[in-house]
Amino acid sequence: MKKFEGDIFMIINPLTVFPIEPLKGGKGGKGGKGGDFQISNAEFVAAVFPKLPEGAFAAICSKPGDPAVGGWLAYRADLVVDHISPDSNNFINCSSFYPGEDGSFKARKDRSADCHFLMLDDIGTKISSDQLIGFEFSWLIETSPGNYQGGIILADPITDGAVATRLLNALIDAGLCDPGAKGPQSRWARLPVAINGKPKYVDTAGMPFRCRLIEWRPEKRSTPQEIEDKFQLKLAPAGRPKKETQLSRSMGNDFDEVLIPKAVENPVISSLKALGLYKTPLGSGKHDITCPWVHEHTDEVDSGTAYWEPDKIYPHGGFNCMHSHGDRLFNRHLLEFLGIKNTEARHKPAIRVVAGDLHRVVDAAEKELAGRGQHYQAGGLIVSVSTDPVSGDPSIVPTSAPALTKELSIVATWEKYDGRAKDLVPCDPPQRHVSILYDAQSFRHLLPLEGVVRQPYFRESDGELITQAGYDKTSQRFGVFDSRQFPIPDPTFAVARWYLDMLEELLIEFHFVSATDKSAALSAIFTAVVRPTLAHAPAFHVQAPVFGSGKSYLCELIGTFAGPAENKRPSYPTTSEEATKVILSLLLTSPAVIDFDDMDTDWLPHGIIKRMLTAEQITDRILGVSKTATVSTRTLFLGSGNNVGPIRDLLRRVLTIHVDPRSSTPATMAYKNSPVERVRKNRGFYVSLVLTIILAWRKAGMPRTAIDSIVTYNGAWSDYCRHPLIWLGLPDPATALIQQVTHDPDVDTLKALTAEWYAAFGSTPTTIRKVVETAQRGNYSLLEAMKEFPIEERGEINRSKLGWILKKSASRIVGGFEFQQSEADGRTAWRVVKVNLPPLPPLPPSIGSVTKTVTDTPKVGD
Repeated sequence: MKKFEGDIFMIINPLTVFPIEPLKGGKGGKGGKGGDFQISNAEFVAAVFPKLPEGAFAAICSKPGDPAVGGWLAYRADLVVDHISPDSNNFINCSSFYPGEDGSFKARKDRSADCHFLMLDDIGTKISSDQLIGFEFSWLIETSPGNYQGGIILADPITDGAVATRLLNALIDAGLCDPGAKGPQSRWARLPVAINGKPKYVDTAGMPFRCRLIEWRPEKRSTPQEIEDKFQLKLAPAGRPKKETQLSRSMGNDFDEVLIPKAVENPVISSLKALGLYKTPLGSGKHDITCPWVHEHTDEVDSGTAYWEPDKIYPHGGFNCMHSHGDRLFNRHLLEFLGIKNTEARHKPAIRVVAGDLHRVVDAAEKELAGRGQHYQAGGLIVSVSTDPVSGDPSIVPTSAPALTKELSIVATWEKYDGRAKDLVPCDPPQRHVSILYDAQSFRHLLPLEGVVRQPYFRESDGELITQAGYDKTSQRFGVFDSRQFPIPDPTFAVARWYLDMLEELLIEFHFVSATDKSAALSAIFTAVVRPTLAHAPAFHVQAPVFGSGKSYLCELIGTFAGPAENKRPSYPTTSEEATKVILSLLLTSPAVIDFDDMDTDWLPHGIIKRMLTAEQITDRILGVSKTATVSTRTLFLGSGNNVGPIRDLLRRVLTIHVDPRSSTPATMAYKNSPVERVRKNRGFYVSLVLTIILAWRKAGMPRTAIDSIVTYNGAWSDYCRHPLIWLGLPDPATALIQQVTHDPDVDTLKALTAEWYAAFGSTPTTIRKVVETAQRGNYSLLEAMKEFPIEERGEINRSKLGWILKKSASRIVGGFEFQQSEADGRTAWRVVKVNLPPLPPLPPSIGSVTKTVTDTPKVGD
């Protein structure tokens, strides 16, 4: 052997020459370019397959662009070889195949007929050329620069698949063949008139590498024995073949695949391109094509034919030709012409129900459901986002098990092996697999959804104003709004002051008791706008001394800033069990507002009510379903009532807005400015007023006044809904909340008890029995302090109730004292100790900026 590293060629052996530079082109096929030999793909196939088994056909695959993308769709060579584009990746299979009973044509093991040739790949790169000295190929094609495929036409086709497989495996074991595809039915050889569309082979001009037929000896044919002797192959013994299941035989090469992804391109479009029948996209899934029966058109005019891709109305796609045969040729005729089954035409992935692979099947189902982009995971549930067609208000809708079954049937084609048909057949998503996915508490592929937003919002992590609708991966929220309706000007102080005047004008007809109440109402409006951004926010309660004072109307106005729909108005729950059911069911849908309208009772501190105002999420069991859900609490909570309001633990969680019309007939009052109607008509503009004021405050350096701290709400809520209003000259909107906390009647009662207890016993641990006896023997001040609590029964003090109150009040500091549980004479006892409170901590940092603390409210115009 002589190797010559010259500019023209290197000699491997006397029979095989590998040119280094392109030689003259031939005619190729249908206008294509060849290499040294002027031969079309049709002539090539005819020479390689001079005789086929009765009823069998050679298989061609034609793929535009990058051949690594998409599946390997087989076509009958006799139908397409004259039409495949020379500018596609064109392949011929080593074997011939029988069509299925339904007329479909696939290059699958269970449909294979004979093996007609063998192909050695990667000659000159991965395959050593030393082993090929003296061997004469039937053909040699350069498939990429310096890389060749060599074809060996068999003297007689191998009819026994096992024999063909043993021979191919022997070539692989000898290092003469790429081990990528083990079976002869899986091996595709490149046709001479074609490109190699892999991106790495594109030249500097952007053109793909064009295959070149270097050697062509169709008369050279070899027997299996000659191949075995020439390469000194060691064939595996012809024993019993590896046992195959019926399912693996049906699935052919893909028997171990549960999820068969859909082709990157619709197979109908790919086929039309491969046959040179595709023209151009028309938009909305429609495509201009050449009619396969164009020869029947008058004067063979090539126009007026379209194909449209599958949708809900046409699940297999559609075909229409405006010429005379259009009333008898439909989409099914197009699919028959292209050799594409209905399941393939749907252009959906396939999920195969394989026994023993339940976890993979469920995972594949979730993956495809997530890929559709319409379902998410939220609090352990599979949910979707639905928008009311009338109000335009979005909500989160938990998916039921039946609905999930329907959705899974839409996102994929489901298949299972049928013993009678001895093949894969379509099926519905199995209920067992659907139930496992439905009952899961965590998911791998579904995107997490924290909530829906109804207007531009500040992203919590970085404070950026998000004006783009749709799903935001960082905040994990889905926006349903038209950003064009929310104009944001340059946020200057002057603009902010002007915008605040417009907001105050909406409140001009409401009769607030004080300026701090109006400021609180504005703070409620700000909270409505930015509630999705806030991990915690207080509720707002509108209180009046008499009916008809505008309480409900004010809550309705505030609610319009939160979303386009009317406030949800449940009754305030009277029991903790009812509260849990009501709140959880409401929060499942992520409503903008929950409004306890016209309350006839105080805000009772039910456990879930307290948690919804201080925790980001609530986890509980869904009523009527054996499933636990975690819901977001980022909803605006409102309430209204006459002479009722928050009590006990809710005094620090609910900000009260006081209104009093000072009229004997307040119900006759009218709101001539119609503020609710005005905001509803132009909601985007009024929401933008709030956003602009907040942006102006941030642009000014986020000045913060030294004000009283509020536990839980001293961070983001104060930054967005408190400090901007103070900056613009309004009184602190949280004044009422602070007053409620500092003037809590429960605190005053507890303060009196601790003072009398300390005066009687100091810090000495004392049992409840002794305390009661001391009070009843003459310490009337202590007795009266205890009787302020509901601890009497039939005129006597119930020591158990007193103990429960002390346990509930343990470690609570009031008036510089606190109750601590202790022990005396081997019994549970209590003592009151003095507490020296540390100084208040500094104000927390502002969001998205360095905090600037000022001691005085800035003057207007600063």
